[in-house]
Amino acid sequence: MKTRTEKNKEIQNKITKEKYQKKMRIIIKVFSIIFIFCFSIITYGIFIGAKSIVINEKKITSNLIPINFHGLKLVHFSDLLYDSLNQTDLKNIQTKINKLKPDILVFTGDIQKKDYELTKNDIELLNNFFQGLHSSIKKYAIKGNQDTDIFQVIMENSNFTILNNQEDLLYYQDLTPLKIVGFDSNKLSFDNIKDENYYTICLIHNPDKIDLIKTKCHLTLAGDTLGGEIKIPFIKGLFTNHKYNKEYYKLHDNQIYISNGLGNNYKIRLFNRPSINLYRLTSY
Repeated sequence: MKTRTEKNKEIQNKITKEKYQKKMRIIIKVFSIIFIFCFSIITYGIFIGAKSIVINEKKITSNLIPINFHGLKLVHFSDLLYDSLNQTDLKNIQTKINKLKPDILVFTGDIQKKDYELTKNDIELLNNFFQGLHSSIKKYAIKGNQDTDIFQVIMENSNFTILNNQEDLLYYQDLTPLKIVGFDSNKLSFDNIKDENYYTICLIHNPDKIDLIKTKCHLTLAGDTLGGEIKIPFIKGLFTNHKYNKEYYKLHDNQIYISNGLGNNYKIRLFNRPSINLYRLTSY
């Protein structure tokens, strides 16, 4: 027969065991919730955040915009970073851009990811992609810091006008043009750019080089930052060291829009979807 002390000890051991089991169930539950949350966030970032493209539409108004350009659409995209995208992604992007029916189409560089060497098949896919992009007036492109010599070949094959520290006066139905200026972020030069009193759209891949631009810009379109790829509310994107890392700035009379890009470096985006930007030009 068990003594009272032994019975009390058994009861105490049972209570201790039940408390331990309850504690372990809580710990397992908490870790399960954390695991499911993290797994959901990562899954969303890879399969939705990095692939779900948003169309950002902006109205650009200036009395310097010629009346003949009033109401026309300028579509801007950047940073394909091919290798993070595949053939299906390119087709989806092509369809979205063409549905916008751009009058002016602008690409601000970085066809491929850093250190990724394009294969013949890749080049064929990219040729088909850029050749299949349509605009009613003209298509422009500037080099990104990761673009190689193949950039020139693909753009020329696709009827894009490459602006390498150069300007182009864009005429449409009238004698008054828009001025489009494209800069090489790796080596800025202003030798081929004149000082003219036209509404000027500047294209540059790296927005941090904006402070070095010596010509007057009324609208500047840039890329490169990818919006930091992962954004936390009230905090800038995590994966960017750029001075200009937000989507919009205004410096004096210069409106600056920075694309989130379409590709990614880390195969994940959170609260920062890839974007295509549509600007409606209005003179009043």
